[in-house]
Parts: sequence; C-alpha cells; structure tokens
Amino acid sequence: MKKLPRYILIILSLVLAPASLAEPPELNNPEKLDLSQRQSLSPQEAAALRNENVIYLDVRSTLEWLGGHVEGAIHLPYDKVAQDIGSVLPDRSVPVITYCVSGARAAFVVDAMRKQGYTVVPVTNGGYRELIANGMKKD
Repeated sequence: MKKLPRYILIILSLVLAPASLAEPPELNNPEKLDLSQRQSLSPQEAAALRNENVIYLDVRSTLEWLGGHVEGAIHLPYDKVAQDIGSVLPDRSVPVITYCVSGARAAFVVDAMRKQGYTVVPVTNGGYRELIANGMKKD
C-alpha cells in the first residue's frame, strides 16, 4: 500500500478536525436540549450550557469547594447526595449537571438522583478545572 505524503495528511486533519470538535446539535439549539438522554457530558459541553436553565451541582468535599467552585453552583458532598438532595434541590424539573475533580464522584451520585426523579448528567473526563478552562466563571 502506498503511503500518503505527510502534507496531505496534515491538510486532511485540518479539514476534518473542526467537524469532529463541533458541539452536539442539541447544544446549539436549547429548545432541543434533552439531558435525560445523555449518559455524560464533557467539560466543554457542560460549559456550553452555562446560560441555559440548568443547575451545576458540585459534589466535591467542603475543603475542595472552599478552594474555588463554578459560579452559581450548589455544593453537596457526594456522600450526602442520596440523603440530602431532596431538601437542597426540591425542584426536580430543572436538569442538574454534577461535577467533581475527575468525574468519578459526579458519576457516582447519578443513580441515586435519577431514582429520586432528577434529570442529572455528570461531567466526565475532567471536572472543575476543565470547566473553568472552558469558560465557566470561578467563585
């Protein structure tokens, strides 16, 4: 098989890369936003929703929270979510985006919240730092 010249590979990667980096169609059209069908969000996707009607739930420890958090986020440590989420977020109609440092704790709380009637999606493959790096304001 003949190898393609390097410059053709570079041109192809430049042409094809923007399409692969585009936001999912539902993020471009808030009226089609249905987080109930999503298993997770990347930090870029979660940051793109910052002006939508969503709640950001920080499930990191109190010490991590005090070190900085997403502006407007609500704090509830992951080990308290199952028992306290109903009193912290009584309105189950607003979608919730959970985040932590890496995505592990954010994903951990999803099942308990869904069982209580919340539409909740964790930020995976990054967390707080990646949200800030993608345009979320720090508080």
